[in-house]
Amino acid sequence: MLQILSLKTIALFFIVIPLALYSQSKDSLVNLANGITKFNEGNYEAAEIEFRKAIEKNPKNSESHFYLGEICQIQNENKKAMEHYNLSIELDSTNSKAFKGRGKLKAKFEDIIGSIEDFDVAIKLDKSFTDAYFNRGLSYLSIKEYKSSISDFSKVISLNPKDYQAYVQRGTAKFQMKDNKGACKDWSKAGELGYFDIYETIKKNCK
Repeated sequence: MLQILSLKTIALFFIVIPLALYSQSKDSLVNLANGITKFNEGNYEAAEIEFRKAIEKNPKNSESHFYLGEICQIQNENKKAMEHYNLSIELDSTNSKAFKGRGKLKAKFEDIIGSIEDFDVAIKLDKSFTDAYFNRGLSYLSIKEYKSSISDFSKVISLNPKDYQAYVQRGTAKFQMKDNKGACKDWSKAGELGYFDIYETIKKNCK
C-alpha cells in the first residue's frame, strides 16, 4: 500500500535538507577562514589542506579555488594555477581577485593583452582594487603604453599614498617619456617612504 506522508512529515523533510546544506556550507567557511589565516602566515602547505577541505564540503567554493591558484602560482605550478583561477571564475564571475590572479599569471607568460583584459574586469568589479590597478599598470608599462601606465599608478597612489612601489613604477614610466624631473620626484618620494634601494637609480639618473 502506498504510504501517504502527513503534511507535518513533508514539512520536516524540506526543513532538514536545507539545514544540512547550511551546516555543510558553514563548515566550509570555517575551513576557508583557517586557510586564509595559514596563507597569510606563509604556511602554504597547511593552507592548501584547509582550502581542499572547504571544497570537499562545498564544491562551489570559488574563494578556495582562488587561493589554491595563488599557492600554485607561488610554487610555479602554473598549469594548476590557471585551472584553479578558471574554476574560481566559472563558479563566481564576480570574484575580482580571481580575475586579478589570472591576469598576473597571463602577464607572467607575456600574454599582455589577455592580462589587461582580466585586470579590466577585476577593476570593473571593484573600483578600489589597488592590486589590479598596479598590475595593469605594469602590463601597460611592458608594452610601452606609458600614459595608461602612469594613469594606473596614479590611481594606486590616490587610493594608497604610502605605496612606494607605485611611485617607483610611475617614475619609471615618466622617465621613459623623457619626464626626468617627474621621474626623479616620484623616485625621491619612494625613498622617503622607505624604499632605499631607489637611491642608486636616483644617483645615476637625477642631477
